[in-house]
Amino acid sequence: MNNKEMVLRLLMSLAFGILIGIERQWHHKNAGLKTNTLVAIGATAFALISEHGLGISNNPAVVAAGVVTGIGFIGGGVIMRRGRNVQGINTAANLWAAASMGLAIGIGCYILGALVLVCTLSAQFLLRKFAGWIDRRSGLILPFVSYHVDVTFAPSAAAQVRSVWSAFTGQPGVSVTVYSETIQKDSGESNLEARFGLSEIRVRELTSLGHQLSSIPGVSKAEWSENTVDEID
Repeated sequence: MNNKEMVLRLLMSLAFGILIGIERQWHHKNAGLKTNTLVAIGATAFALISEHGLGISNNPAVVAAGVVTGIGFIGGGVIMRRGRNVQGINTAANLWAAASMGLAIGIGCYILGALVLVCTLSAQFLLRKFAGWIDRRSGLILPFVSYHVDVTFAPSAAAQVRSVWSAFTGQPGVSVTVYSETIQKDSGESNLEARFGLSEIRVRELTSLGHQLSSIPGVSKAEWSENTVDEID
């Protein structure tokens, strides 16, 4: 292999790595533009070094296995557990794809490298929308948003408040994580507080829930709020 061929492979890996990294950077992921580009370049460089036989076995299978092992360590660093959710798996898989693309370019399989690029970007852009559509249709509870309801009501309104609340939480797409009812000694009123997760469809019904609760005679307060946690994908 001459120097021009080696430069071509590295530049191609650089360009393709940048294209994959732009998508990750645009969505504010931990492993963004620089990380994906460096992974692609590094995988290509290892393949080139192997081909030159500079102290590394020139068996492509051995080099590929070494790169996959190394990417496993990097991928493990971006996977995090937050509560019941495991996040960062998509980013780790993206790094894996970038490494495979770099290896393909490094051994001179340009068409394979280009196909991996196209497939990776297609998966990230097109399947993201499709996955969102599936989640909405299946009633998936939004993983990074929780809601809080605070209702104060007189004893005469207790049955209606509980009925409205039970009807809302009994629907698919509602997951109550915290619920409490207390009685205020000074006024005799009851206070209902709850924290819960919702699907996208149920979120649209929150305003209606607030109106229903506040319109019940004897309800002095009916408020809800939203708490968002940053996503790590």
